[in-house]
Amino acid sequence: MTSAQAHRVAPPRERRTAELIRELTDELAAGKARLKALEDEIEQLVTAHPDGTLIRSLAGSGAGLPGDGG
Repeated sequence: MTSAQAHRVAPPRERRTAELIRELTDELAAGKARLKALEDEIEQLVTAHPDGTLIRSLAGSGAGLPGDGG
């Protein structure tokens, strides 16, 4: 195993590329978490609103938008 590792050839900038991919992945995950938090906050605001039922009945409101699979 040590012999195989010694012969491994790493492409130039492989480590930096991996760091960039990891950074972008982390940012994407953080963005998704932020969107989920905003959805939860909006849901709480709509639920607490006196016209929450009416708001939910409007086109595009509710569990998901048409075509999003939700």
